Amino acid sequence: MPAFPTAAPATSTWQSEAACRELPTELFFPVGHGPRAQAQARRAKDICGSCRVRPDCLGYAMAANMQYGVFGGLAEDERRELRRRSRAGYGGGGGPLEESA
Repeated sequence: MPAFPTAAPATSTWQSEAACRELPTELFFPVGHGPRAQAQARRAKDICGSCRVRPDCLGYAMAANMQYGVFGGLAEDERRELRRRSRAGYGGGGGPLEESA
């Protein structure tokens, strides 16, 4: 399995199954880097951690090059690092998607 899905899903049906589907969108878009924003990002990631469509969400964010927000359990800086590592040829062993089975 690659470090992250390389293409967005063909349909958006995964969104109807997402753990976040009825939560305020703002929760997944923390503003700033201070303690409040970090706590908000952790809460969003906790929700992602229990989501069965997390790989689809992360794949969407990676394929669409989403610059902001928490998608698939990763914040924008974590997705940038994942993208950088992927381009550099580093494997995804032990990555965020591979920890849960």
